[in-house]
Amino acid sequence: MKNGSGVWRLVVVVALVVGASGCAQTTVKPQYEQLTAGPVLRPERVFVYDFSITAADVSENQGFFMAVRNSLSDTTENERARAIGREVQARMAEELVAGIRDLGLPAQRVPPGPPLAPDAIAVAGLFLNVNEGNRLSRTVIGFGAGQSQVDTKVEVYAPSRSGPTSLLEFTTHADSGKSPGALVTGGAGAAASGGMTAGVAAANAGVSGVKGYRSQVEQMTFRSASQAVAYLSEYFARQGWIPAEKARQARTAGD
Repeated sequence: MKNGSGVWRLVVVVALVVGASGCAQTTVKPQYEQLTAGPVLRPERVFVYDFSITAADVSENQGFFMAVRNSLSDTTENERARAIGREVQARMAEELVAGIRDLGLPAQRVPPGPPLAPDAIAVAGLFLNVNEGNRLSRTVIGFGAGQSQVDTKVEVYAPSRSGPTSLLEFTTHADSGKSPGALVTGGAGAAASGGMTAGVAAANAGVSGVKGYRSQVEQMTFRSASQAVAYLSEYFARQGWIPAEKARQARTAGD
């Protein structure tokens, strides 16, 4: 009976970890869509520009332990912020290009500066908020403490005689959710696993969720790009640029 009780405690702990991790959100909020001019001709090319970001927009790990680590690092906080900025810029552009190509439109990442070609549309935007949060608080305390967050604004433009014309605007939001921490579930986890606490399990769950990414915000940028592509696919299908069956339903805020 003792072993059976331990198994049930482990099941409960795992359920808490998985259930709470599922509270992480990635949503789209529509802002504007041009409706008066009618459908736009199918573009021959889709130019994806790097989203704007500055060091002032990036906040990474503001807790005491991170401050100590930064003081021992060879890089300054601003340099670290710029590095994260480059990561999320690249991830957003690359995932948008890949996603749009999967929809059947020829997309390419382009540097800022060149004018928009007459047979192309532009996908551009900016990072409104990039916050890595406090990993210590998020892992040890859990349930929203140290939550990471990425917010973007996405804009689609078409060329016109008077310059680029806005076709579509929307925002995306992604966060890390409210993962349970060691202070909340550690006792049950330790009893169930014979030494592996629920805090460790929660941390492992968090690591597995971002496997292949160098930072938490880079993973959330990937999720943001996926939702952005879904929302773009709905617009592209309405314009007749892609078959309706290729459209994916985006998760809009409030769903």
